[in-house]
Amino acid sequence: IQNNLSPLASLIEKGFGITGVVPNNEAVTSVAQKILGVETMTILIVGLLLNLLFARFTRFKYIFLTGHHSFFMACLFSAVLGAIGFKGAAMIAVGGFILGAWSAISPAIGQKYTLQVTDGDEIAMGHFGSLGYYLSAWIGSKVGSTSTEELKISEKWSFLRNTTISTGIVMVVFYLIATIACLIRSPKTVEELAAGKNPFIFAIVSGLTFAVGVAIVYAGVRMILADLIPAFQGIATKLIPNAVPAVDCAVFFPYAPTAVIIGFAFSFLGGLI
Repeated sequence: IQNNLSPLASLIEKGFGITGVVPNNEAVTSVAQKILGVETMTILIVGLLLNLLFARFTRFKYIFLTGHHSFFMACLFSAVLGAIGFKGAAMIAVGGFILGAWSAISPAIGQKYTLQVTDGDEIAMGHFGSLGYYLSAWIGSKVGSTSTEELKISEKWSFLRNTTISTGIVMVVFYLIATIACLIRSPKTVEELAAGKNPFIFAIVSGLTFAVGVAIVYAGVRMILADLIPAFQGIATKLIPNAVPAVDCAVFFPYAPTAVIIGFAFSFLGGLI
């Protein structure tokens, strides 16, 4: 997925004259680790332990299981706290406390919306971008009356309900538009990205490859849920009664595949605008 987004960003930049980057957490944190490796990992460990303590002894019974997000946030805390003068144990204590507390509290803020999406399944949103999701859910409750999953689609368009197919179509369209625009303004860029392939074949294959990546994500998510929930329930019963696993946003995609595609298309359009 990431490998396919980079050339798309280049096509958009050259084709539409938009100067920018595709933000990537992994790239930024890998660079930061050269300077803040010890601080980041210590804050991460303290944060995870405090998350368990908060879940055990407070009413926020959520255990944050999106490990890469915890890692990104620990890195952010080490950088920000270091920039304002914190060092050593003080940095670790403050960063770890905020990370542990927010890991337990943030899933609770919009849990009522999460339960609606999952039809009551006992999982929560473990994602540090969740405030934006909860805000959109609140807006949706005010302006919408019909679920996207209830939209009446003619039988001849029913194949679009397959997430892999619809994602592939959307991405192929985006790639073709960006490629055509780039051919007009900077044909050399398209030639370099296509690496000898026909530019339109390159666009189609890139869009479909992105869809394959999404299909792999979906398959992995289903595997995670199948094993995670029973195992977690056993641990929670013994150590943290009534604990709720807070998991990555991708876990929720299969609950509303139509909404995922509509949301993706319009968020991409909003980003371009």
